[in-house]
Amino acid sequence: MKNLKAIVILVIVTSATLFAQYGSSGASDARRMSLGNTSNAISRGIYSIGINPANLLNTDQTVNFTTVIPIPNISVTGGTSFMTLNDFNYYFGGVNGQSRVLTDNDVQNLSSLFSGGGLVLGNANVTLFSIGVKLAPSIGTFGFSMNDVVSTNVTIPQALSQLIVDGNTTNSTFNFNDMSASAWWLRDYSFTYAREITEIPQNIFSRIAAGITFKMVQGFAYVGTQQVNTSLSTGAQNQLTVTANNSFLSAFSDNFHVKYSYSTDTTKANMTPFPTPAGTGLGIDFGLSASIGSKWNFGVSITDIGNINWDKNAAITSSSGQFTATDLLQQSQMDSLKNKFKGTSDSTGSFSTSLPTALRLGAAYKFDFGANSWPGTLLVAMDINQGFNDVPGNSTKTRVSIGAEWKPMNWIPYLRTGFSFGGLTGFHWGLGLGIEAGVLEFNLSTLDMQSLVSNSGKYLSVALNSRWRF
Repeated sequence: MKNLKAIVILVIVTSATLFAQYGSSGASDARRMSLGNTSNAISRGIYSIGINPANLLNTDQTVNFTTVIPIPNISVTGGTSFMTLNDFNYYFGGVNGQSRVLTDNDVQNLSSLFSGGGLVLGNANVTLFSIGVKLAPSIGTFGFSMNDVVSTNVTIPQALSQLIVDGNTTNSTFNFNDMSASAWWLRDYSFTYAREITEIPQNIFSRIAAGITFKMVQGFAYVGTQQVNTSLSTGAQNQLTVTANNSFLSAFSDNFHVKYSYSTDTTKANMTPFPTPAGTGLGIDFGLSASIGSKWNFGVSITDIGNINWDKNAAITSSSGQFTATDLLQQSQMDSLKNKFKGTSDSTGSFSTSLPTALRLGAAYKFDFGANSWPGTLLVAMDINQGFNDVPGNSTKTRVSIGAEWKPMNWIPYLRTGFSFGGLTGFHWGLGLGIEAGVLEFNLSTLDMQSLVSNSGKYLSVALNSRWRF
């Protein structure tokens, strides 16, 4: 275990050092998050934008909108797929201000956490403004939303577990080719139209609605690995040999004033609320919803069909070569390593990334217990979500969720809970509440209640919002 700390730094330097030059960091609305990210059949008004545009007309108000006043619509989530908060506190939290001395059993258990690699992610979503206007049924409902999303995904290489257990054992080779990372900052301007479909003759559903959203997408920053080919070999004389051939794509707004190796720009970053886009694109959402009486609701949608073309300050940065060190704890050798794999950048002109395209299915049933039984109403819903790519915020792994919303009495808030399974991040337990105060609605929730009550969760999340209704 002699050089373990230095080796981990070395892996980061050679496989992802280029990210450290710049740095970057969708979660959902508060009601959806409290229901275990369940909403396709039950989203309401402006909260349907980005989920199922057909539900834009699912509101009793003529106008509903959100601003940053009194409470902004914001949600944040982050964590890892392999380590709970309890694990992190135990192995890295220390004891009485001192670093914990790990036993052989501790080291083995820590290794098992990394045995299959893992994912580190962070997402933040802010709705700067959104509005929905419901007109006559024959005309339909119109909506607009301005939304910012920052997402980052980092895949930890599986070979890291071998390093944790074995350290720099002689005559061993560790391969880190399964490491990857991507991050972006996007803003979309969404224009939505929804209308009840009465022209189709049928006698199954009491109402059928269709909706469509057109999105103008601006990307302010993107970083993503293109190739990671890194290995570390140990020799009989305790020497370490690093071989690397890595590259990643990036694009940044002019406001970042990123200093690539070929750039002569010496201006400091100058961020504004409306940066110059580094990439632009178009996206489309399609949605259908249907009801049977006042009890059953169904929804199906395909969201984020499209891509982004990154053509501003777009570059490919590469590093390759081989370096042998005898002691990485020596500053001179560490400096030589950094210089060896510092990387050079070349302009690419442009490149393209897909939007997080997904298919969403949902069904819901509303129980109305009446005055002589269980009080209030209970809404139960279920979703199936299937992503079609692995860009930030999306996954090709199927996610299933269930949620329940109980309104006991008029003067008691909405009480919500839900569970999510599968997808990119596995199990989540959502919990939250909603308050209706005249023309204002407030929502507060978390998708990771298990982390708050027992530190047994792997993620932390919070969401809050307010909505005006007239």
